[in-house]
Amino acid sequence: MSKLSVKKLNEYKKSRCFTNKKISELTKIPIATIDRLFSGANSNPTVTLLQKIAKLFECTVDDFIEYDKNSPLANYYENKETAKLAQEIHDNPEYRILMNAAKTLSPEQLKAVIDVANIIKGTVNG
Repeated sequence: MSKLSVKKLNEYKKSRCFTNKKISELTKIPIATIDRLFSGANSNPTVTLLQKIAKLFECTVDDFIEYDKNSPLANYYENKETAKLAQEIHDNPEYRILMNAAKTLSPEQLKAVIDVANIIKGTVNG
C-alpha cells in the first residue's frame, strides 16, 4: 500500500531552505494546514493541497508518495521518466494505439517498426 511520506516532504522543504511559514506564504495555504501536513498530523491531504506543494518544490505529487516495495508497480512510480512516459501515453490516443499495436508484434516486426521510426526521426531532425 502506498502512503504519503512526511520524510520526503520534509526533505524537499529542507533542500529548498523553506520554513512552514514561507511555504504557507508562497502557496497561499493556511499555516495550520502546512504545519499539520509537514508534521504528519494530516496523513490524507487533498490532491489539490499536494499539487500546490509540488508546484512550489518543482516536482510531482508522486515524489511525496512512499510506495510499497512489494508492489509490482513500485518501480514504475519511482522512476520519473517512466511515469512521464506513461502519462504521455495516457493523454494521447494516438500513442495508445501505437503501444497497443506494438504489443502484438513479433520481435522482427517490432524491429522493422523501430527502423522505420528511426528513419522518420532522422528525416524530421535532419
